[in-house]
Amino acid sequence: MTDLTPTSYNRYSRYIHWLMAFLILTMVFLGWRFDDKDTMLFNRANLHKSIGILIILLTLVRIGLRLAYKAPPEPPMPKWQALAAKALHLGFYVVMIALPLSGWLMVSTSAREIPFFGIPWPHLPVPQTHEMHESFETVHGLLAKLIFYVMIPLHVLAALKHQFIDKDEVIEHMVPGLKPRPILNYRWLLPIGVVGLAIAVGFGIYRGTPLNEGKEAPPPPDAAAADSASSETVSSEAASEAASSSTSETATITTWTVDKSATTIAFATTFSGEAINGGFTSYAATIAFDPEQLDKSHVKVTIDLASVNSGDGDRDGTLKSDAFFNVTATPKAIYEASSFTKTDATHFVAKGKLTLHGTTKPLSLPFTLNIKSGIATMAGTVDLDRTAFGVGTGDWAKTDSVPAKVTVKINLKAKASK
Repeated sequence: MTDLTPTSYNRYSRYIHWLMAFLILTMVFLGWRFDDKDTMLFNRANLHKSIGILIILLTLVRIGLRLAYKAPPEPPMPKWQALAAKALHLGFYVVMIALPLSGWLMVSTSAREIPFFGIPWPHLPVPQTHEMHESFETVHGLLAKLIFYVMIPLHVLAALKHQFIDKDEVIEHMVPGLKPRPILNYRWLLPIGVVGLAIAVGFGIYRGTPLNEGKEAPPPPDAAAADSASSETVSSEAASEAASSSTSETATITTWTVDKSATTIAFATTFSGEAINGGFTSYAATIAFDPEQLDKSHVKVTIDLASVNSGDGDRDGTLKSDAFFNVTATPKAIYEASSFTKTDATHFVAKGKLTLHGTTKPLSLPFTLNIKSGIATMAGTVDLDRTAFGVGTGDWAKTDSVPAKVTVKINLKAKASK
């Protein structure tokens, strides 16, 4: 009678085993690179989420295959080793679901998108609170350390022990033909190749330009294109608004056209002690200003809050949500000033009002100004209290993770229009 006892796992289980080994290692290496703040961080985060969802789906398929196909018998070994092997295998199934699931839960606590390779993926029904986010983030981090620093090393060491010390057929269950002898066997290319490819992809994919601290983060391609396309329109609108002022006071004041390629509106804050630097890429400015006629000068800047860019698309989604800016209800921030004081030849203070998140508050902006050959360069820095404007609702209204103070830096270059 033909022996129907399998000598290895079925081919589909083997394929999924090595694919998942590659994906899990890639996920770990991608996760390590979240500390690299560059222009491709958003892309890496989306890839990390997509692979996590894929791992959950593949784990479910693998469990189904395990139930559908008979597994090869284990070689003779001490009882404690057999129990340890079963416990480790069961632990892998649990963690391969729990690890990406905790990440899914973590993202679901915020307004961040969950793209599954470009396909929108639903949020899980969990409270969108800071405390819940922190809890899932802690669990996610602990599970990642467990699988990478404990479970994978134990799994690899056990396999090598079976191959080189026990000299049995355990590795052949997943790599048919990889016998203990001879030691040099081309089939080693499979496990070595999986590890090497994971390192190459995890550390090599989506490398961007580092973000400079304190400067505006480069806009994403779509925002940059939109800004470029609308630059002429915005400038025209600003010029028209300035020209339409019928008062005799502004008629003799020089108006200025902003050079957007050399102008930034940036902000700086922290999240749990980590520096966050970003800015806004879309705005309109109406400037009628003369250092010798401050009583007739007037400035109005309207910022499109949906153009916020902090170098992380997930974080930007949270900033746009009703937890912070709520761009659906209050899409613009407006600063308008008609009172200016001069402290010396190049230092001024604009005294105006800022409207943000539906709240208007007085705001004085100290700035330096240099004008040469019809070109003005201006730099100003001011600290805002976000809580005074109601920016940050619910748990985000607290200042333990995100401080109340936000530093806004403006670097502007403009050309005299008349």
